[in-house]
Amino acid sequence: MKIRVSFLSVFFVFGILFNSVFAQEKIIYPDSYFVFRDNMYNSHSNTIEQLEKEYDNLIQEINNTKSGTEKSLLIASCDYILGRSYRYFKQNEKAIIYFDKAIELCQSILKSTEIVDAYLILADSISQNCSIKPKSYGFSQGTKIRSNAKKALKIDPKNGTAMNLYNSQNIFTPSPVCNYKEGMQIVDELLNSNKYNMEKPDIFNALSAKAYCYFAQDKKEESIFWYKKALEIYPNNIAVLEFLEEIK
Repeated sequence: MKIRVSFLSVFFVFGILFNSVFAQEKIIYPDSYFVFRDNMYNSHSNTIEQLEKEYDNLIQEINNTKSGTEKSLLIASCDYILGRSYRYFKQNEKAIIYFDKAIELCQSILKSTEIVDAYLILADSISQNCSIKPKSYGFSQGTKIRSNAKKALKIDPKNGTAMNLYNSQNIFTPSPVCNYKEGMQIVDELLNSNKYNMEKPDIFNALSAKAYCYFAQDKKEESIFWYKKALEIYPNNIAVLEFLEEIK
């Protein structure tokens, strides 16, 4: 069981994406960004070469049409997505390169202006690195996940992505840090109330968190049920499909 939990955390721990536009500066995401994002989540129906090509085309589009902070943030978003893509295809060394790039860009942005999505990309990139870098990285950087999520929530209290990130400590960290009871309460609030703005990735990640929480408590059938609910959002998500195949 411990081996499976560790395996799943590689895919699901803090696996969040961002869709909202809240900041002092207005950030406009091109339509091609959302296509790239959704293709990453449906990675089982794509190849890493296809996702790399989409990344290259999107970066070229951003360079040709955007400037300043908006350009930097969009590139950071794309770096994060490509990093997640490499993780799905078990190319962790390449994933780290792109998570590190996203972190550096967001840290640079936040030195001059507070932007919700910069906090979210920063927190999520750190969380991904915590799963694939040495444990010492997680010990030194892990607390920054929740702290950056709190900064995003301070600006936009209704941000579902930020609350998913904030809640990840309750569900995905080992005992005694985890708090499954509180984590499940927050997940249910995310899914069943109108308190937060929830986009497709937010719903998928909340459902996956709920499934993982049940799995970590040895409640196999409940976990399978909620992972299948997550597949209703992204039917070709490679992590969920591999998990369900593993425990048959």
